[in-house]
Amino acid sequence: WSQAYPEIKMSNTGTMKAARYHQFGGPILVQTVPKPTIAGKNDRSSGVVIQVKATGVCRSDWHGWKGHDDDVKHNGLPFIPRHEFSGLIHEMGSAVASSNKFQIGDRVVVPFILSCGSCRE
Repeated sequence: WSQAYPEIKMSNTGTMKAARYHQFGGPILVQTVPKPTIAGKNDRSSGVVIQVKATGVCRSDWHGWKGHDDDVKHNGLPFIPRHEFSGLIHEMGSAVASSNKFQIGDRVVVPFILSCGSCRE
């Protein structure tokens, strides 16, 4: 996929830069953090890793940072805001790959929902 998108330069270091905060209302810092991986290395059946190319900041980010958002409280601190972004699929679980709905390098958009993805609410 790097031939299809030569502008993509994924680091092989296992780390990335991310904005995160360690306390509600505290400073938002750009820090080096581990790159995400597909959950359950032994069962790589679901999920994708997306290389973020663009993101936004919205009202809900402010509420999360202030400690008003139960989803953010549930996930715990430190917290990396992670919604409303677009990017390229970098890695896929086997169930996603076998669905033939996506391919490595596809451009995708992630909506403003922060949830487990398992329940309807």
